[in-house]
Amino acid sequence: MDTDTKKTGECLSIIMPAYNEGEHVYENLQKVCSELQGYNFEIVIVDDGSTDNTASEIQRIIDDKTPVQLVRQSVNMGKGAALVSGFKHSKGDPVVFLDADLEITPDYVLKFCHELERSGADVVVGKKDSKTNRFPFARRIMSYIYRRLVAVLFELSIYETQTGIKLFKREVLVACIPRLVAQRFAYDVELMVAASRFGFRMVELPVKLAYIRVGRFGRVSVRQVIGMFSDTMRIYYRSSLWYWLQPSWYTRAWMVSCVIGAVLFGIGLGKLLSPLVWTPPLQDILYYIQLQFLPNLIRDWFVLLFGLVLCVLSVIKLNISILSAFTRRDRGDLAGILKRKNI
Repeated sequence: MDTDTKKTGECLSIIMPAYNEGEHVYENLQKVCSELQGYNFEIVIVDDGSTDNTASEIQRIIDDKTPVQLVRQSVNMGKGAALVSGFKHSKGDPVVFLDADLEITPDYVLKFCHELERSGADVVVGKKDSKTNRFPFARRIMSYIYRRLVAVLFELSIYETQTGIKLFKREVLVACIPRLVAQRFAYDVELMVAASRFGFRMVELPVKLAYIRVGRFGRVSVRQVIGMFSDTMRIYYRSSLWYWLQPSWYTRAWMVSCVIGAVLFGIGLGKLLSPLVWTPPLQDILYYIQLQFLPNLIRDWFVLLFGLVLCVLSVIKLNISILSAFTRRDRGDLAGILKRKNI
């Protein structure tokens, strides 16, 4: 949305999930409306089962004749579920996801719109500016570990997934949302992974955050951290070759058979080679290759752990390599497989 949007009639949708934000939500919505004054926009704010006066405070600003729409969920279903609900009630293009606490100031909404137009991207994601953002040490460590986990598992083209502002062309959400399962904090990761798999281009824009939560982790509890890790591993499974392509059980059986065959081949080869008597210099070479200089117990555990790490790393890298074809609209090397034959 450029500066002429208010003349062309294009509408910008801002989806804001809110949970127990009654103390600040009226003021924050006023700030968003003031920042976008003169533009054609709508705000869809989703009260995600709040137990305070969030809904009544939102109704106050609706009564002020602002372009704000309230969507209420009777129980707390999580940020992801709230964003999906808000999107279903929106009509604009592009669509912004913005946290209702306004840790990210609303002036970034227009900056993100300009970046979308300038870059030609499909998605603009906020990236925390490490030089200006001051978070509690424990929160920074937790965020760093999670970012590294996401980077290893998915190798996305963006650094951040959890920042509270994102801008999408509407077609991105139309394509991705039906594939999503996560409803809480890991929802952002699954959405970014789906956008990547469908070949949408994502860019980042640095943002400054005002950390306003109380405590070392804000609202994030140990239970939520464990749940987020669990959800992320489930997302990895859902984005894997085994699930994403949804091969038939016949094909899956052959995939498993291939792995079993490789293991049996390795065991059999080792058994065949072990009894052989090698002459120098092959004997000396095998002495080191087979780690015969180590005690048997240490050698067995080393081989076991090395094999386990190698298998896990191979599965992750293989999964990324094969599914990288989905980051291209022409499907890359899979184009011939997906193309229908003329009959």
